[in-house]
Amino acid sequence: MILVDGGTLVRACEAWRMCELRVLVVCTGNTCRSPMGEAILRARLDAAGVTASVASAGTLGWSQRPATPHAVAVMAEMGLDIGDHVSRRLHNDSLDVDLVVAMTRIHAGAVIGRDRELKARVFLPSEFARLAASSESSGLTTPTNSTRNAIRERITAVGAMREGELVGRPAEEIDDPVGEPLAVYRATAARLDRHLTGLVNALVG
Repeated sequence: MILVDGGTLVRACEAWRMCELRVLVVCTGNTCRSPMGEAILRARLDAAGVTASVASAGTLGWSQRPATPHAVAVMAEMGLDIGDHVSRRLHNDSLDVDLVVAMTRIHAGAVIGRDRELKARVFLPSEFARLAASSESSGLTTPTNSTRNAIRERITAVGAMREGELVGRPAEEIDDPVGEPLAVYRATAARLDRHLTGLVNALVG
């Protein structure tokens, strides 16, 4: 498990360096939530010793736009740099991934609509940890074979624990801060950090 002490993540087992996890973070315009989520998740996975390729995309169709100034500012406050971020549209060729983190159920549906086989690997930010914690038989002990396939199997097993057709719960969605003051961006970033840290904790086991 990743231990948190004063906001500092303690590295997990170095065995996780054996794999490269592919992760996609999805929101609407790819200028606020998903760039922040991408940066946070990349940092938390790295702190856990998980070699990962983390990207983000938007469902709206915007491309070649920078992250909003407030998103850049709050990430800088967390020591993360998204100043060079350029938005991109969600495409089928970006879905060769092991894990999708969607900001809302609409975003999750947009991903699943493109590839139904991804459903068990699509989660809202706090959903993975909730599902993983709901059963002691979820198999979340650190595997001795820490390959990409082994981790993907763990992710899929957690996704299979979902009840019903819908991904996540309304309360687990992350509201769009676009157009809101800096304080709202700070609150959004803090919530993303809390939930994505929980996701990595549950993933590493």
